Amino acid sequence: MGASNPGAPWGPMLVRSAVAAVYGVLTIFWQEPTEPVLVVAGGTYLLLTGVALWPMLAAARDHGRVRAVLLVEAAAYVLAGAATLIFASAEAFRVAAAAALILGGVLEILLWVRNRASFLPARDWLITGAAALTAGILVPVVYELGVRALLGVTGGAAIITAVIVVISALGARHDSRAATAGRA
Repeated sequence: MGASNPGAPWGPMLVRSAVAAVYGVLTIFWQEPTEPVLVVAGGTYLLLTGVALWPMLAAARDHGRVRAVLLVEAAAYVLAGAATLIFASAEAFRVAAAAALILGGVLEILLWVRNRASFLPARDWLITGAAALTAGILVPVVYELGVRALLGVTGGAAIITAVIVVISALGARHDSRAATAGRA
């Protein structure tokens, strides 16, 4: 994690991790997923990922363009989730998820390049961005293989995101408590 960063937004990071973990676990253990499962689970995951990114905007207020880029990423996920839930089809999920994951992945990688030294959450965005980008590229490729494949690809990326972000969030929480104890 590098240097201590006691002001890091570990709470929003934990929320994002929890959203990804729940979706990832669901995709692993659902035995016979159907298209309605894909629509509801996938659409909700995309929507909640965007919502989970929203609190990070406040934490990024002193970090240049991070806030604006995060706003675009959050909006892309929310719109993709809403489109999936409204149009309620595997085709809608394919298009919306691919677009949101590719855009979100590229934006996180760019934010990692520019802000990893100054903004703690950005230190993870190379891995989470690469996972999202890879999943976004694979979603249209595996579409013909069915619902299970779509859930597998997106759920795999979600598991990677959940693990990376929870480790970082818990480290940031530790740093925050240590800094508070040091001041007392």
